[in-house]
Amino acid sequence: MKNVFFKDLGLFGKAFQSTKHEIWVSVKLLALITVLFAIAMFLAEHSRNPDFSIWDGLVWTFVKYVEDPADIADAPVTLVGKIVGTLVGVLGIAIFAVPAGLIGSGLIDAMEHDKRSEELKDFRQRLSKAFRRAGNKSLREYLESLPDKGGDGFKTLNIVPQNIPVSKLQVRQGLKMDDIIETCNEFGEFRIKNLTVALGDEELAADRFVVEHFPLNRKYGCYLPRQSKVTVVCTTSWDEVGIGWFAYYMAKMGGFNYISKEVEADMSEPDSFFNLTPQKPEEQSENRKSFIEDLDKVVAETNWVIIIAEHLKTSTNPTDFHFADAKKGGTDSTVNDQEVYQHFIACFSDAMKEEFGLSTMSRSPRYPLLKKNLGYAIREKHKNVNVFVLRPSSELMNFNTRKLAIAYRMAQLISEQLDGGRGMTDADMADLKKGGFGYKENEEMKDGD
Repeated sequence: MKNVFFKDLGLFGKAFQSTKHEIWVSVKLLALITVLFAIAMFLAEHSRNPDFSIWDGLVWTFVKYVEDPADIADAPVTLVGKIVGTLVGVLGIAIFAVPAGLIGSGLIDAMEHDKRSEELKDFRQRLSKAFRRAGNKSLREYLESLPDKGGDGFKTLNIVPQNIPVSKLQVRQGLKMDDIIETCNEFGEFRIKNLTVALGDEELAADRFVVEHFPLNRKYGCYLPRQSKVTVVCTTSWDEVGIGWFAYYMAKMGGFNYISKEVEADMSEPDSFFNLTPQKPEEQSENRKSFIEDLDKVVAETNWVIIIAEHLKTSTNPTDFHFADAKKGGTDSTVNDQEVYQHFIACFSDAMKEEFGLSTMSRSPRYPLLKKNLGYAIREKHKNVNVFVLRPSSELMNFNTRKLAIAYRMAQLISEQLDGGRGMTDADMADLKKGGFGYKENEEMKDGD
């Protein structure tokens, strides 16, 4: 009963807050009109009664709204005074009716908003239930092809789906397009994307809308420190299709530190964390400050930072992977240990070509780093850290049926070459064996809020 009372009181408060501007405007307008009526009454009555002052006119008109003012000021005796008095009486109705009507309208809006909020919470649950963890066929087949079959730890792995087609959600979850869009806008762990943009300019496919679900334990996205010498950074998941899911599972299966931007605070003025526009401390968004603080903490214990970004594979750009670590012309590299780096790229290129038929380009001339790139910002603060950008194609990350097996093999190679072969952590292994729905990081976020 107490909770219901406070809920109703809260609705009234919301109604007042939403209409307080209109109420204030109406009060000022009514006060102005009343003053004008008082002046008109004074001019009319003072000619017949010299003792009738401007103060009497003001008192009579204002008191008229709440009681009979006859015992405070003389009633009007002139025709004009009586007409004004009548108008003041009519206006007295508006004094109460207008604010009451505004608050009543605001209360209806607040009740509808509250009802809609409850509906969106239900839709959120329905969307969450669509992202059931399950085994991945391509990864299982790849592991079965290995001499050790991936080891005992990889026999059963449950993966959150990369995306769910909107048409499937409409049919199976009974959701309308507007409901899906509004739910994604309301709750940060979901977003709608168009798969067509991942196909490149040469494709003329029809729109293919999907809903993505992603891990969220920070306001900007996801932060998972794992005491690894490798940190995987994904700054474009909020914008690019499928990349967050791919980078997350690559980092998880390799046991690497992981930090990603999944939320754009202001879509009208996006803040790219891949290329950092210089900002004064007081101008920085809370999301960027939090992201940089977490990145600094984890990079302080890191030898290698791998920034994951996508590229569009086309007939003029048929390469599957691009590596970038320097400005145009290959100058000013963000990698200090070039010997280890070049050996890693060679092993990576051979493995991707032999096992998956994928091509790799080292120090890609197509994607030089800008001076304001995050890699340069990291190297400026942490002189001994090696940083490079790895760009898998969007086609690979979204449409290659073996994408998760490719992510696993990438994680293996990075771990062997750059992280001492430590591999997946026990906590991540336990998480991947769990069933259920969605990401555990999301639950931690809810518990902490």
